[in-house]
Amino acid sequence: MSRTLAGVLVALVALAFMAGVTSAGIPDPSTSFVTLSKTDPDGMATCPALDALPYQYVKVDARRSDNTPIQGIPYTSFFFTVTGGSINLTNVDAQTDLNGQIRFQADDAASLALGSVTIDCQIYTVVLNDSDILQVNTFDINGDGAVGAQDFSLFVSDFGKVPVHKRADFNWDGAVAAQDFSLFVAHFGD
Repeated sequence: MSRTLAGVLVALVALAFMAGVTSAGIPDPSTSFVTLSKTDPDGMATCPALDALPYQYVKVDARRSDNTPIQGIPYTSFFFTVTGGSINLTNVDAQTDLNGQIRFQADDAASLALGSVTIDCQIYTVVLNDSDILQVNTFDINGDGAVGAQDFSLFVSDFGKVPVHKRADFNWDGAVAAQDFSLFVAHFGD
């Protein structure tokens, strides 16, 4: 009788533990999402010397199916797939906070050039139904591996214009102006 009772108690404890884990945090792919949190409106700028300012954050919101946040998921449980280039993502936070959010730093990378990078996220084994796109400009406008005279010529041809394409709009404000020139000059010769 005591063996049977002990077996039943072990089974009940195991079920209670499983229920607690399930209610604590299985992310729902339809309510969890990845966003790019940034100081710039649309993107980042890179250069061959890798000294451009890093993009601010990739933020992930982990939520249950009832849209409540999941706190305490460690950064090691987040996996990213980047397409269109390579970018290094390092954790800023150790785990998800009370709002179910965690931040990762998206660092500058040499392979990023004019275009965009798509970032997808997986939490544990749950692939989110969401991705975000990081727009990228490079001070090496002609793509020859250095920021030089040809890049300056291309920059000058865009200066003072509201660009159809944003290749020389390094601060992402919708126009190529003095602030973009300051950013470009800081990377000239890289």
